Amino acid sequence: MENILLLFTSELPCWDYETVRIAGEDPEGLEPLVEAGDLAKIGGGYVLTAQGVRTREETAKELYLPVTPAGEIITDASKAAELLGLNVMAQYLDRAFVTDWGIKEVTVSEMFPIMPCLEDNEYFAFEGERVKAVWPEHEDVKKFLADFPNVGVAARKFPAPGQKALDEWAGRNNLSYGSLTVDFVLRSRADFNHYKNYEQLPSDKFKFLDADELFVKKVSGRPEELLPFIGKLHIFLMEQRRIFLPGWFDIDHDENEDWHLLAFVTDNEEQLENLTMTLRKWGHDLIDPANPLFILGTSIERLRNQKEQKRNMYDWFQEEAVRIMRPDGEDGE
Repeated sequence: MENILLLFTSELPCWDYETVRIAGEDPEGLEPLVEAGDLAKIGGGYVLTAQGVRTREETAKELYLPVTPAGEIITDASKAAELLGLNVMAQYLDRAFVTDWGIKEVTVSEMFPIMPCLEDNEYFAFEGERVKAVWPEHEDVKKFLADFPNVGVAARKFPAPGQKALDEWAGRNNLSYGSLTVDFVLRSRADFNHYKNYEQLPSDKFKFLDADELFVKKVSGRPEELLPFIGKLHIFLMEQRRIFLPGWFDIDHDENEDWHLLAFVTDNEEQLENLTMTLRKWGHDLIDPANPLFILGTSIERLRNQKEQKRNMYDWFQEEAVRIMRPDGEDGE
């Protein structure tokens, strides 16, 4: 039961029998923790009580483990249900594949600063049934591109601007940072022992050097609601290519291409099919301004039914996920 308490974190505060089992613990230990007053049932799952927060801290100290924040005590049932759904997705995604000869760095609900951050309706516009990316024509973006022109492999010979330069630019232009919260982020570092010997870059604030990334969002509303998320991700990738890792974000130290994957996760296959058809109908502007970028799709239903753990992220997205859109493919791949 001690190990179960330690599962509850500020990022994953709600668990149930299914998620505890996937995490490798015995879910039969949940009910005794409820009886002891450390957990409460809410929103279809279990959350820490105030007493449970204290017990968790004591347990970590007794086991000589770092005492990480437990986060706020969840009392709203709808919020608990939403957080449980996020946990279910995170556990199944993490279980879907291993990383041979490498490491997986997983975060949940990671928040990234966005500069420049536009209004939600300023990223994309509809032209009939197609979606057009309009954010590259925004005045703030044009200023950004003009003031930070170094991009691509040729940019390696110049110092990376880094966070300080971006902060100063935002101040000169009287702009405030926005934010993008990504439900699940994977930094996949293949052949880690080899790449760890290369020099790290001080400007690499988000630790994307020599890594492939999987950015995942759980879909709970209408497809149109995804457009600001996609647009902000485009801006964030632009920041990596011009501010934090110019010359290094898309090509690693061994001149291999880094993969940048965006995945949407629905509850079931019917929802996934409908989302796939919609995004393909909207067209390639969903990725073209941020290429190389892939859009994938999967569902909780599909993840539950996956028969075996894949050996790496590449096998998983090639064999188990729906490849909705890719830089070198036509609409409706």
